Amino acid sequence: MNNREYLIHILLKLKRTGIKDEKILKVVEKIPPHYYLNIFYDNSVIYKVDINEVVEIVKLLELSLHLNFKLENVLLLGFKNGWLLVLLTNFCKRIYGICDNISHKEKLELFFFNNNYSNIYLSNGKNITAWNKVAPFDLILCLNINSFSIIDIINLLSKSGIAIIPRFSKFNSIEIISINKNNFVFKQNCDFNLLKKSNLI
Repeated sequence: MNNREYLIHILLKLKRTGIKDEKILKVVEKIPPHYYLNIFYDNSVIYKVDINEVVEIVKLLELSLHLNFKLENVLLLGFKNGWLLVLLTNFCKRIYGICDNISHKEKLELFFFNNNYSNIYLSNGKNITAWNKVAPFDLILCLNINSFSIIDIINLLSKSGIAIIPRFSKFNSIEIISINKNNFVFKQNCDFNLLKKSNLI
């Protein structure tokens, strides 16, 4: 399977799982996950990715866009190699992130700068209050279980903002929920385990 065929395989899988938003599909086609990793690692090898992980990331993106139509300020917590950050640049005015590894933060910043992603801003540290000055946020995506206080997350939301976060269910498994400023909680159909293990996030 060559690179283009692999991309078609990914797009067909996304459509089969119910992702039909043409704008989202075009963004994935514009910067496919395996191309992204190739550019990020500056390598001639085209990376094969877990398509199930790709589906979950794109489902998360689609969920984020459908829950909130105003996306000026977005905060992403728990990212790795930044593909989701780059996807979000096509839909949001400003994307903020917190990275607890300074060398990884610098690598990401250099990559974003060299590839003209000028609306991504990263801070070093582990404290969600690092971006207090630019709050409130219309969307907060947190992919770290118990790393950030839910109260702190809610306090950083705009009036109509939504947070998408993991939590332990009553059966002690981890589920993805969305929560708003009024503490209304809705369970979402996302696989936390696939999202958490993915290096694409």
